[in-house]
Amino acid sequence: MRGRRARILVEVVDRYIRTKKPVSSQEIVQVYRHRLSPATIRNELHALEEEGYLYKPHVSAGRVPTLQGFRFFAHWLLAVAETEPREAGLPVEPQPLPGLPPLSELFRRTALLLAGMTGSLGFVVPPSPQDVESLGVILREIRPGLLLAATISELGVMEARLLPAPSDLEPEELQEAERWLATRLQTPPSTWDQPPSLWEGKAVHLAHQLLQQIRETPPLSRVFVEGWPQLLSELAVHSPEWALAKIRTLLQLLGDEVAFAELLEDLRAGQTGLAAHVGVEQIPELRDLSFVTASYLPGRGILGVAGPLWMDYARAFSAVRYLASRLQSLLRQGGEP
Repeated sequence: MRGRRARILVEVVDRYIRTKKPVSSQEIVQVYRHRLSPATIRNELHALEEEGYLYKPHVSAGRVPTLQGFRFFAHWLLAVAETEPREAGLPVEPQPLPGLPPLSELFRRTALLLAGMTGSLGFVVPPSPQDVESLGVILREIRPGLLLAATISELGVMEARLLPAPSDLEPEELQEAERWLATRLQTPPSTWDQPPSLWEGKAVHLAHQLLQQIRETPPLSRVFVEGWPQLLSELAVHSPEWALAKIRTLLQLLGDEVAFAELLEDLRAGQTGLAAHVGVEQIPELRDLSFVTASYLPGRGILGVAGPLWMDYARAFSAVRYLASRLQSLLRQGGEP
């Protein structure tokens, strides 16, 4: 759909998102300074209603967008966003500080920023473990008998922990243990149980013990989520009971992090940039919700926001695109957020 009718539909959806109230023809004329008469606008609204983009809650009310109407608006706005310069409207990003923050904290902060910038539920899905290359382990003696062991991947610090160690380790032995770990981490985990030979030194035996502890470390969470109060407040515009029902459905979905990550991958269907998923058809209970997502590494890792059909798509597109770029930069440079 193009032309005058498309423009009027965009204006109706935009006005509804701002007011959360049915939109009248007179309101469209006044707010968007149309030269068209209210009668002409009414005719177009009636046509849009017949085509399934709008509906009237009752006879004397204005129009409210349907799922089809919200979907048209989101895709129209997404096309506009993709034609804008990447820097348009985005704050200047300071250079990250040197360092390697723990990935879990970096992902949690990003989800929190997404929620704060959009008023929706922010989430970050890390790349699957098999898609992340392990680079090794850094060992540092904190004091005699205590080591800091930091597991490093291509994305940064996966895990850091304090571990007991022999109190008479020499610097050369720590370096030998690091090298042994770096080599062994490149092999399949099924080979990690093979103990070193008796004739190998204490550094190698220490490294083997550390490897077993690394193996027992719980994997990084598959989903980081922040912003439940914001989402509940936004959904409650419809009704508190309806909002709680949607929150329960989302909580159940997020209870299985792998299933949620697979749902997002299914929704994106191989897309690499910004995407809008208006009404989640795969789950009937989520047909009244929208997801805006983006990948933050080529083919790996997804972040985004979830909100009602009437979410502020312009703000969501801007925030998701900006934070996807920011997270990618931080992961590549190993900087602090």
